[in-house]
Amino acid sequence: MTHLDAIVVGGGIGGLHAALTLAKAGHAPLLLESRGTCGGLVFGAPIGGVWVDLGAESFAKRSVATAELCREVGLDVVDPSGQSWLWSHRSGGFATRIPHGVLGIPTDLDDPIVVDLLSPEGLARARDDLTMGPETGADAPDLASLVVARLGEEVLTRLVDPIAGGVHSAHPSELSVDVVSPGLRAALVREGSLVRAAAALRAAAPPGAVVSSASGGLFTLPRAMVERIGGLGGTVATRRVVTSVERDGDTWRVTHHEAGRAPNPADPPVPVGEPQVDTTGRLVVALDGRAALDLLRPLSDLAIGDWELPRGADLAQVCIVLDAPELDAGPRGSGLLVTPDAEGAERRVGCKAITHYSIKWPGVVAGTGKHVLRVSYGRAGVPTPEPTLAGALADARVLLGIDLAEEQVVGHGVIHFPNSLPPQTPAHRVRVDELTTHLANTPGLAITGAWFAGTGLAAVVAHASRVAGELAAP
Repeated sequence: MTHLDAIVVGGGIGGLHAALTLAKAGHAPLLLESRGTCGGLVFGAPIGGVWVDLGAESFAKRSVATAELCREVGLDVVDPSGQSWLWSHRSGGFATRIPHGVLGIPTDLDDPIVVDLLSPEGLARARDDLTMGPETGADAPDLASLVVARLGEEVLTRLVDPIAGGVHSAHPSELSVDVVSPGLRAALVREGSLVRAAAALRAAAPPGAVVSSASGGLFTLPRAMVERIGGLGGTVATRRVVTSVERDGDTWRVTHHEAGRAPNPADPPVPVGEPQVDTTGRLVVALDGRAALDLLRPLSDLAIGDWELPRGADLAQVCIVLDAPELDAGPRGSGLLVTPDAEGAERRVGCKAITHYSIKWPGVVAGTGKHVLRVSYGRAGVPTPEPTLAGALADARVLLGIDLAEEQVVGHGVIHFPNSLPPQTPAHRVRVDELTTHLANTPGLAITGAWFAGTGLAAVVAHASRVAGELAAP
């Protein structure tokens, strides 16, 4: 048994940033990660000879914390190239640029794109938002209720659902307004209109694109963070499974084992061999939400009880690397989000989005002469069929308007994300707030990660920095 300055359980971006914050404060944290590499949903791999992001590829600029983190560990920050598009199944299918807005909430109802996307009746209903005053919908807990109350059903189904739902992999009815768009509700009260509130948030945001990334690919961020933690005296130990944490006064006992492969390689690693026990006065749990709740459930002071996270979507992606000069022009900019299938509509594509990665982040693939397409599948509550290269190419042909041939493919990979990104429902946020209250009376323990802090690196990085900083204080 060894007593350590600090222990961090989980090596996603939240855990890495917590460990980095502790290390910068003069502690020497031990980070325990069950898999062979750190980063969680931020990861990459070589496909067709090109290293590309296969998980998260960008972060929201509404917070400067992630950009500052990138620069701190020696990475340049870049904005994406090319505009984003939206594919609608109406009228046999058509593509249009995504209008200026916040998660699909438009900032200008006279925008020609908005006018084209909505019916005359839907546009007239949306205009009611400009005159109804700030009270209507102000107490709506979820994004869908807020949008329908202010702007009507068409704005929800034709704009907000494909955009916000595509970003968060959940229907807007399952997304807490205050988590997915901090400040939107307060702006509605100030501006008296949801459209004007969205415009105010965009005006206050940093100029340019709403997202950024690391210049060499976001997958380079966890690598750089691991190196920085080691340089400050911390230790990152991969392939270590934590099986229990126990409290003894102001000391935490952490039991961990070597990680073995589960019978199903897609499942989390399993503990093997003899246990090792370390103690600390500073413990950060930065696991996936389900694993975190299971690990912490025996601690009666936290009152976790039978809390289970809502099920996330079963997502999948086909990443395709092609030798296709006809894609050089970027026919749909950085890619398209696809509207959910409307009742009675003819569905021409099966994917929910396509990212033209080599147009969006040209610096990552510069000099290779290759194009990279990420074709995404899966929506919450809907079974996800097994994606194939042939099916992904068929969807890409329709969405991009180019007759791509399988002979042009130089490599591809299919990546699955089962039960991914549990939705940030209002009920879930109530439980998070309750757990936060219990943590205030539990010295030496902090929790972070997307399930606790909110989806997206902007939320996770800022939260991990704050809670680890509080833990690091004397």
